[in-house]
Amino acid sequence: MHTRSFFLLFLTSTAIFSRPIQATPRPEFPDAPFRAQQPPAGPPAALRLPHVEAFALPNGLEVVLVARTALPTVQLDLEVPGGSQLDAPGREGQTSLCVALAGESTEKLERVAYREALADLAANVATWANREQMGLSLAVLKRNLPQALALWSDVLMHPGLRARDLQLLTAQRKTLITQQKTSVGGLAARLQPLVTWGAQHPLGRVTTVASLEGVTPETCSALWQARVLPKGARLYVVGDITRAELVAALKPLLAGWQGQAAALPPLPPPQFTPHQLLLVDVPDSAQASVNVVHLGPARTDPGYPALSLMAAILGGGFSSRINMNLREQHGWAYGARGTFDFVRGGSAWLVTASVRTDAAGPALQEIFKEMQRMRDEPASQAELDRERDGSIGGLPARWVTSGAILNCLQMLHFLGLPLDDDAKMPARWQATTLEQVRAAAQAHIQPKEASVLVVGDAAKVLPQLLELTKPGAPLDGVPVTRLNADGQPH
Repeated sequence: MHTRSFFLLFLTSTAIFSRPIQATPRPEFPDAPFRAQQPPAGPPAALRLPHVEAFALPNGLEVVLVARTALPTVQLDLEVPGGSQLDAPGREGQTSLCVALAGESTEKLERVAYREALADLAANVATWANREQMGLSLAVLKRNLPQALALWSDVLMHPGLRARDLQLLTAQRKTLITQQKTSVGGLAARLQPLVTWGAQHPLGRVTTVASLEGVTPETCSALWQARVLPKGARLYVVGDITRAELVAALKPLLAGWQGQAAALPPLPPPQFTPHQLLLVDVPDSAQASVNVVHLGPARTDPGYPALSLMAAILGGGFSSRINMNLREQHGWAYGARGTFDFVRGGSAWLVTASVRTDAAGPALQEIFKEMQRMRDEPASQAELDRERDGSIGGLPARWVTSGAILNCLQMLHFLGLPLDDDAKMPARWQATTLEQVRAAAQAHIQPKEASVLVVGDAAKVLPQLLELTKPGAPLDGVPVTRLNADGQPH
C-alpha cells in the first residue's frame, strides 16, 4: 500500500472510532403480557419410518437396505454374532482385541498405507465388538463407494493381522485399564457387569492386564476365519444406493466369501446375587460412585410402554425423581440416572451417580427411598404427561440421519422386535395409565433385591455404608465385601 493511501485510511479510521457512541436505552418490559404464561409446545413431528428392503446374496448373507437420497453418502455395517461372550475364562478381552486388530490393515496394505488409502477416499472403515456381537462398518461418499468397498472387503476377507499392530493395540488397552483404575466412574463402569451378571457369566467377566496376555496373530486369524462368515451374519446398508446397485457392487467382491459359523451356545441364566454390598477403594478420591442394580424384564415384555415411562419418571431424565433428589434437593451430584440396560432376552435396572465422598451413604439412602416411593405412590399426571410427551416427541429424531437409521434397525433386530415397533409406540404410550405405571414399578423395581457397588475412598465411605446395614436400614444385615480394581474379593 502507498504511504499516502495508508495515511488517508488511518485518518478515516481515527475519525470513525473517535466519534462518541450513542448508547441506545435497553427496553425492559418485565410485565409484558407474553411473559404471563409459557408458550405452548407445537404438535410433535410425525414419525415416518423408511422403506426397508430385506434380501439375501448368493453366499447366504442377509442384507437389510434403506435407500435414502437425502445425502450422497452410503453407510453399511456387517454384524456377526459373537463379541465378548466368546472369551474363554481367563482370556477376557481377547475377542475384542482380535476384532480391533483385523481392522488395522490388510494383507496387501500395512497400517499406514491402509489408513492413507482410506483418507484419500474420505472413507471410514472400522471393526467393532460388544458383549454379544461384532462387525465391520463403512461410511463413504457415494462417488467413492467402489474403491472404499474394495478396501472394506479386503479387510473382511484378507485382514493383515500383523504382530507389531497387535503389540501396539495390546499396550493401548493395558494403558486404558490402568487409567480406568484411577477413576471412580471408570472403575464402576468396569465392574458393573460383574455385579449384574456374575463373575463367571460371559457378560460379566472383567478384562484385566493379565487376561490380554498370550494373544497372537494366529489366535486372531483362527477367530476371524471361524466366526466372520456370511451365513448367519447380517449386512445393514443405509444411503444413496439402490438394491440393484448394491448387489452389483457386492457380488464380485464377496464371491469368494463362503461358509457359516458354528451356532453360539445359549447364554446361561444371569448369576446375579441379590442384596450385596460391594466396596472398591480409591484412596483420596474426591467423589464416590454409587451404583444400585438388580435384574429386569426383556425388551419384548408386553408391559414395556408402562415400564419405559415409569423408568423415565424415576431416573431417566433431568427432571426424574432420583436426579431432582440428589442434584437439586441435596446438591450431592451433578447428575444421577436410572435406566434399564437391555440385552438379548433380559435387562438390568441400574442407578448410578458420582457424588461427594461424604454423601455416598446418604445418597444411597435416598435412591432406595425413591425406588420404594415409586412402588408405593402413584406417579402424578404431570409426571406421566411430561415423560410421555418427551418420549413421543423424541421418536422422529431416532430416524433422522443415516447412522441413526442404521443403529435403530440393528437394535430392533438384536432385541427381537419388529421393524415397525417405533411406529406403534406413540399409541401405546398414549394408552398408558397411571395405574399401569405403578404396576410396572411394583413388578420391576425391587429395592429389597438390589445390590450396591460403591467406588471411592474406603476410609471415608465405609462408615457411611455401615449405617445402611443397621436394623431397618435399606441393607439391613448385609456384610460389606471389599473388591480390588479387577473385581476380586480381598
